[in-house]
Amino acid sequence: MNLAVLKFSALGDIAASLPVLRALTYSPTIITSPMGKALLEDEFDNFLVLSNKKTISLIQLIVSIRKNHFDWLIDLQNNDRSKLITYLASAQIANHNNVSFDQNITNILYDIAKKTNLTKELDYTFQPKEKSYIVLNCGSSPKWISKRLPFQERQEISSLLYEKYGLPFILTGDRTEETYIQEVAKYIVGPKEIVVGKTTLLELKHILTHAFLTISTDSAPMHISAVQKTPTIGLFGPTNWMRSAPFGPWSTVIYDKQFYKDDIPPQKSLSIINNYFDTIDISSALVKLQKYIGE
Repeated sequence: MNLAVLKFSALGDIAASLPVLRALTYSPTIITSPMGKALLEDEFDNFLVLSNKKTISLIQLIVSIRKNHFDWLIDLQNNDRSKLITYLASAQIANHNNVSFDQNITNILYDIAKKTNLTKELDYTFQPKEKSYIVLNCGSSPKWISKRLPFQERQEISSLLYEKYGLPFILTGDRTEETYIQEVAKYIVGPKEIVVGKTTLLELKHILTHAFLTISTDSAPMHISAVQKTPTIGLFGPTNWMRSAPFGPWSTVIYDKQFYKDDIPPQKSLSIINNYFDTIDISSALVKLQKYIGE
């Protein structure tokens, strides 16, 4: 069976698709962006890469897809570009049609893949992590300043974690936010290392894989951590914690119960800065993950 999967962006959504890719009964060709290949090349062998958004690059990609004579093309992207590609691909198509969007992103993507009848169950097995270090993913991108926690909240979170586990912290984030994360580091209680701008995607994936616990804003590292089966707490404010929740029972989300008194997330991501995190508390999340991180 000759199988291909389309997933170009965003990086967090590519990461969220990993449990689905691993559940396919045949190793797929991944049709993706250079960023997607950089994240996935340690697990998959075959790629077709759309190097840029120019028309000539798209035409070349479509020609390559047709030459491969795929039996199935699974469209996990669902945009105009992927619809055009699949329309011209001469293959059976699995796409977003008749799939419920009222669920977690990984489950949405899994429902699409299941249309092929070429999937196993998602893998929910878990092995406890060594007490190595805790990742604090502090950034998302400069475009999403609204996702940044107040410095005082970062201090309180790190103080609680250091008192409870006594582990060093590794601070991660977008390389363009290095100055901001250097400032965050001044408020972190306990030993810490800043790796912003110092890692490749695969190196970041390795760091997240071997962490004891990850605390992260809604971002790609949150999803990478969760799909690598690292216990993960997603800190949500201006984005939808139901659709974007990290994968697996070893992961959970928290949001400010005072700000969201009705427990209903925003339907659209909010770029406006507001008091989304002023009373956020990770204690309940640590209790929820006790099975995976112990006392």
